[in-house]
Amino acid sequence: MTDTARVKLVRPFRVEERMITEVTIRRPKVRDLRALEKVREPGVTELDQSIAMTATLCDLSTEAMDEMDAADFAAVSVVLGSFLPKAPA
Repeated sequence: MTDTARVKLVRPFRVEERMITEVTIRRPKVRDLRALEKVREPGVTELDQSIAMTATLCDLSTEAMDEMDAADFAAVSVVLGSFLPKAPA
């Protein structure tokens, strides 16, 4: 089992002076899940939480995440989901 995964972006984007062509996603730790719960405030959607978690695990800012193509975000989310345990049947 690896601690990271890389996703090559279909639609690279620029963050400041750097072109982002792929992202490295690290496996979440319990502290990441705990931080996610702490941002549950009125008006914060599940999408907002997902973006915040993905930004943290990809070492990007949430502002940078706003520039990521939706299809690339979906691909990254699938990989992130593969790191999480499956719910019992």
